[in-house]
Amino acid sequence: MKTTYQTPNDWYQANKNELKKHRGEWILFTHEGIIAHNKHYLKVSEAINDISSPYLIDHIFETDFVEPTRLIPIRLKQVRQHEWQPKYDVTLKMKSERALKMLVDSGADFSLIPKQIGIDLGYELAIGELVNQAEGVGGHVDYALRQIEIQIDTHTLTIPIAWIQTELCEDIILGREVVFDLFDIEFKQAEEKILFKKRP
Repeated sequence: MKTTYQTPNDWYQANKNELKKHRGEWILFTHEGIIAHNKHYLKVSEAINDISSPYLIDHIFETDFVEPTRLIPIRLKQVRQHEWQPKYDVTLKMKSERALKMLVDSGADFSLIPKQIGIDLGYELAIGELVNQAEGVGGHVDYALRQIEIQIDTHTLTIPIAWIQTELCEDIILGREVVFDLFDIEFKQAEEKILFKKRP
Protein backbone atom coordinates (compact mmCIF):
# COMPACT_ATOMS: atom_id res chain seq x y z
CA MET A 1 0.00 0.00 0.00
CA LYS A 2 1.32 3.42 -0.95
CA THR A 3 2.00 5.71 1.99
CA THR A 4 -0.07 8.89 1.97
CA TYR A 5 1.14 12.20 3.43
CA GLN A 6 -0.92 15.12 4.66
CA THR A 7 1.55 17.92 3.84
CA PRO A 8 4.61 18.50 1.63
CA ASN A 9 6.75 18.62 4.75
CA ASP A 10 5.49 15.19 5.84
CA TRP A 11 6.58 13.80 2.47
CA TYR A 12 9.94 15.60 2.73
CA GLN A 13 10.69 14.20 6.18
CA ALA A 14 9.96 10.65 5.01
CA ASN A 15 11.81 10.86 1.67
CA LYS A 16 15.03 12.77 2.31
CA ASN A 17 17.15 10.02 0.80
CA GLU A 18 15.25 10.28 -2.48
CA LEU A 19 16.27 13.93 -2.74
CA LYS A 20 19.98 13.13 -2.63
CA LYS A 21 20.02 12.25 -6.33
CA HIS A 22 18.89 15.81 -7.09
CA ARG A 23 21.80 17.58 -5.40
CA GLY A 24 22.33 21.08 -6.76
CA GLU A 25 18.82 21.34 -8.21
CA TRP A 26 15.60 23.17 -7.47
CA ILE A 27 12.85 20.70 -6.58
CA LEU A 28 9.09 21.26 -6.69
CA PHE A 29 7.25 18.74 -4.54
CA THR A 30 3.83 18.23 -3.01
CA HIS A 31 2.53 15.82 -0.40
CA GLU A 32 2.37 13.29 -3.26
CA GLY A 33 6.04 13.54 -4.24
CA ILE A 34 8.38 15.30 -6.69
CA ILE A 35 6.62 17.17 -9.50
CA ALA A 36 9.64 18.78 -11.21
CA HIS A 37 13.36 19.30 -10.72
CA ASN A 38 15.98 21.33 -12.57
CA LYS A 39 19.16 23.30 -11.90
CA HIS A 40 17.31 26.47 -12.93
CA TYR A 41 14.54 27.84 -10.73
CA LEU A 42 12.54 29.25 -13.64
CA LYS A 43 12.22 25.82 -15.27
CA VAL A 44 10.84 24.35 -12.07
CA SER A 45 8.47 27.24 -11.34
CA GLU A 46 6.81 26.75 -14.74
CA ALA A 47 5.33 23.51 -13.42
CA ILE A 48 3.42 25.30 -10.64
CA ASN A 49 0.50 26.18 -12.93
CA ASP A 50 -0.06 22.49 -13.61
CA ILE A 51 -0.77 21.51 -10.02
CA SER A 52 -3.45 22.44 -7.53
CA SER A 53 -2.31 20.62 -4.40
CA PRO A 54 -0.09 22.25 -1.75
CA TYR A 55 3.54 22.46 -2.80
CA LEU A 56 6.96 23.54 -1.66
CA ILE A 57 10.00 24.56 -3.68
CA ASP A 58 13.37 23.83 -2.16
CA HIS A 59 16.89 24.29 -3.45
CA ILE A 60 18.74 21.09 -2.60
CA PHE A 61 22.44 21.86 -2.74
CA GLU A 62 25.01 19.10 -2.70
CA THR A 63 26.07 20.74 0.53
CA ASP A 64 22.67 20.05 2.09
CA PHE A 65 23.95 16.49 2.45
CA VAL A 66 27.68 17.17 2.96
CA GLU A 67 27.05 20.08 5.33
CA PRO A 68 29.50 22.90 4.71
CA THR A 69 30.72 25.64 6.95
CA ARG A 70 28.47 28.32 5.52
CA LEU A 71 29.94 31.74 4.83
CA ILE A 72 27.79 33.86 2.54
CA PRO A 73 28.29 34.11 -0.37
CA ILE A 74 30.64 31.11 -0.53
CA ARG A 75 30.68 27.65 1.01
CA LEU A 76 33.70 25.89 2.38
CA LYS A 77 33.08 22.15 2.31
CA GLN A 78 34.06 19.98 5.18
CA VAL A 79 32.83 16.64 6.43
CA ARG A 80 30.34 16.74 9.28
CA GLN A 81 28.55 13.97 11.10
CA HIS A 82 25.06 15.50 10.92
CA GLU A 83 23.28 16.14 7.62
CA TRP A 84 20.51 18.45 8.82
CA GLN A 85 20.31 22.12 7.90
CA PRO A 86 17.99 24.38 9.92
CA LYS A 87 15.36 25.18 7.29
CA TYR A 88 11.81 26.20 8.17
CA ASP A 89 8.59 26.35 6.15
CA VAL A 90 7.40 29.93 5.61
CA THR A 91 5.09 31.71 3.18
CA LEU A 92 6.18 34.92 1.44
CA LYS A 93 3.42 37.28 0.29
CA MET A 94 3.63 40.20 -2.11
CA LYS A 95 1.58 40.41 -5.34
CA SER A 96 1.56 36.63 -5.23
CA GLU A 97 2.54 34.24 -2.47
CA ARG A 98 5.02 31.39 -2.28
CA ALA A 99 5.62 28.63 0.26
CA LEU A 100 9.35 28.00 0.70
CA LYS A 101 11.86 26.47 3.05
CA MET A 102 14.19 29.19 4.35
CA LEU A 103 17.49 28.61 6.09
CA VAL A 104 17.22 30.16 9.57
CA ASP A 105 20.54 31.99 9.86
CA SER A 106 21.47 33.89 13.02
CA GLY A 107 24.57 35.17 11.22
CA ALA A 108 22.59 37.01 8.54
CA ASP A 109 21.61 40.61 9.22
CA PHE A 110 18.71 40.47 6.76
CA SER A 111 16.59 37.82 5.14
CA LEU A 112 17.29 37.32 1.45
CA ILE A 113 15.75 35.79 -1.65
CA PRO A 114 17.19 35.15 -5.13
CA LYS A 115 16.41 37.42 -8.08
CA GLN A 116 13.94 35.10 -9.82
CA ILE A 117 11.86 34.43 -6.71
CA GLY A 118 11.54 38.20 -6.19
CA ILE A 119 10.33 38.58 -9.78
CA ASP A 120 7.81 35.76 -9.27
CA LEU A 121 6.50 37.52 -6.17
CA GLY A 122 6.01 40.75 -8.16
CA TYR A 123 9.09 42.81 -7.38
CA GLU A 124 10.65 45.06 -10.00
CA LEU A 125 13.38 47.66 -9.97
CA ALA A 126 12.31 51.27 -10.46
CA ILE A 127 13.84 53.16 -13.36
CA GLY A 128 17.18 54.51 -12.20
CA GLU A 129 17.02 52.70 -8.85
CA LEU A 130 20.46 52.14 -7.35
CA VAL A 131 21.17 48.75 -5.86
CA ASN A 132 23.26 48.12 -2.76
CA GLN A 133 26.26 45.85 -2.37
CA ALA A 134 26.96 43.35 0.38
CA GLU A 135 30.61 42.46 0.80
CA GLY A 136 31.86 39.03 1.79
CA VAL A 137 34.98 36.91 1.67
CA GLY A 138 33.81 35.46 -1.63
CA GLY A 139 33.27 38.84 -3.30
CA HIS A 140 30.09 40.89 -3.35
CA VAL A 141 26.43 40.56 -4.26
CA ASP A 142 24.07 43.29 -5.44
CA TYR A 143 20.70 43.63 -3.76
CA ALA A 144 17.67 45.86 -3.46
CA LEU A 145 16.10 46.17 -0.02
CA ARG A 146 12.36 45.53 0.08
CA GLN A 147 9.62 44.98 2.66
CA ILE A 148 7.69 41.73 2.47
CA GLU A 149 4.85 40.08 4.37
CA ILE A 150 5.84 36.71 5.73
CA GLN A 151 3.87 34.01 7.53
CA ILE A 152 5.62 31.84 10.12
CA ASP A 153 3.26 29.18 11.46
CA THR A 154 0.08 31.16 12.24
CA HIS A 155 1.88 34.49 12.65
CA THR A 156 2.06 37.15 9.93
CA LEU A 157 4.64 39.93 10.04
CA THR A 158 6.41 42.37 7.73
CA ILE A 159 10.19 42.19 7.47
CA PRO A 160 12.93 43.79 5.39
CA ILE A 161 14.36 41.45 2.79
CA ALA A 162 17.37 41.69 0.50
CA TRP A 163 16.24 40.94 -3.04
CA ILE A 164 19.45 39.66 -4.61
CA GLN A 165 20.30 40.97 -8.09
CA THR A 166 23.38 38.80 -8.65
CA GLU A 167 22.29 35.94 -10.90
CA LEU A 168 24.40 33.16 -9.38
CA CYS A 169 23.28 33.73 -5.78
CA GLU A 170 20.34 31.43 -5.05
CA ASP A 171 20.32 31.35 -1.26
CA ILE A 172 17.00 31.67 0.59
CA ILE A 173 17.72 32.89 4.11
CA LEU A 174 15.65 33.97 7.10
CA GLY A 175 17.85 36.48 8.90
CA ARG A 176 17.75 38.27 12.25
CA GLU A 177 16.15 41.61 11.46
CA VAL A 178 12.63 41.78 12.99
CA VAL A 179 12.24 37.96 13.08
CA PHE A 180 14.66 37.38 15.94
CA ASP A 181 13.12 40.28 17.89
CA LEU A 182 9.61 38.85 17.68
CA PHE A 183 10.38 35.17 18.25
CA ASP A 184 12.40 33.05 20.62
CA ILE A 185 13.96 30.49 18.30
CA GLU A 186 15.22 27.14 19.54
CA PHE A 187 17.34 24.83 17.41
CA LYS A 188 17.10 21.11 18.24
CA GLN A 189 19.66 19.55 15.93
CA ALA A 190 19.45 16.06 17.41
CA GLU A 191 15.72 16.04 16.64
CA GLU A 192 16.09 18.02 13.39
CA LYS A 193 13.59 20.62 14.58
CA ILE A 194 13.33 24.38 14.93
CA LEU A 195 10.83 25.86 17.38
CA PHE A 196 9.49 29.38 16.90
CA LYS A 197 7.85 30.81 20.01
CA LYS A 198 6.18 34.22 19.69
CA ARG A 199 7.43 36.67 22.29
CA PRO A 200 4.78 38.41 24.40
